[in-house]
Amino acid sequence: MSFRDMMLLKKFSTVLFFVLLIAACTENKIKQDDKAKYELLLRENDSLKKLLNTQDSLKKALKPITVNKQALRTGKHPITLQWISWDKPGYVKVIPIANSWYLISGTQNNENGDYLKIAGKIRRLSVKELEFEGRIETLVSSINKGKPCIKEGKQTFYGKGNRKYFRLQNMTSCEGGMVVDYIDIYPGTSSL
Repeated sequence: MSFRDMMLLKKFSTVLFFVLLIAACTENKIKQDDKAKYELLLRENDSLKKLLNTQDSLKKALKPITVNKQALRTGKHPITLQWISWDKPGYVKVIPIANSWYLISGTQNNENGDYLKIAGKIRRLSVKELEFEGRIETLVSSINKGKPCIKEGKQTFYGKGNRKYFRLQNMTSCEGGMVVDYIDIYPGTSSL
């Protein structure tokens, strides 16, 4: 082996040594980073366990919140469809039946023959939410080619924010597109 080959081998060996040293240090750093991440996850897990235990203790200490079955009361309540009028509401009657359900039925009409009809059962799910099962029919001469729009089955009325009424959440009109129906039930003199 020539002197030149030995020098080249020595340089190669030196470069190889530094490459292996850097790789070992990097691998060690990665292992340290993984260990640090693992320890952080363990601490977060312990914190979450403590939080959940605290929440469980609070849940046991507090009485369960239930919806007052009498929160929805018998009576006459205004109802409106914005296409007919907000100023001249129709009315629904609410009559208790069983298991926190109430019968609800009523109408809103105008002089053009437009109408809103509602019939079914309703109950309060929360302070802001009512569940309805039944049929809602609207007819507005200028919408849906003057044909009735019928919504049947389960529906939700919701009192968003500070509103003093409950709005039907299935607002899409049978005409579709950008046409929406705002069907609102107001507490009126009785308390919904």
